Amino acid sequence: MEYRLPLQTSRLLLRPLASADLPEISCYRNQPEVARFQSWDRFTMQDAEKLYAQQNTLAFNCDDTWYQIIVERQMDGAVIGDIGVHFFDEGRQAELGMTFDVKYQNQGYAREAINAIITLLFTHYNKHRLIAVVDTRNIRAANLLQKLHFRREAHYRQNIFFKGEWGDEYCYALLKEEHLRH
Repeated sequence: MEYRLPLQTSRLLLRPLASADLPEISCYRNQPEVARFQSWDRFTMQDAEKLYAQQNTLAFNCDDTWYQIIVERQMDGAVIGDIGVHFFDEGRQAELGMTFDVKYQNQGYAREAINAIITLLFTHYNKHRLIAVVDTRNIRAANLLQKLHFRREAHYRQNIFFKGEWGDEYCYALLKEEHLRH
């Protein structure tokens, strides 16, 4: 049975991107602390509009696509971040990425949201394996993935030319059977 968004946690609403979200997304994605480990340096309103145009007709769980999930705080409706899910391997695997507004970091929101997405992907979409690739300098993301029981499977050395220099990345993974044990 296919499960559709929105998805609620104790404090959050995880839902598809809406056009009303674009100013908030543009604002937090444009923060230097947020953009530091992302593929962009600046994220303008025009970038947000392009993202929306691409996401607007995209179905969740469509192979070879990235689907952005908005993370909204239930108590006040604030858009505090987004989680990207890259579906690949003919539906058997997915990659996770995360972007959170600086003012909402270190409050457990990312962990709560990603844990709900992990459960959704393993339970309702029968994914075999989830991965996340992070810059080795992104200690917060690495620590979060470890708290969510992801294993570090690889340390890619100088594998990516990123923002003017060669960078290292870690690859983390979690199997469905490992998730079910925790």
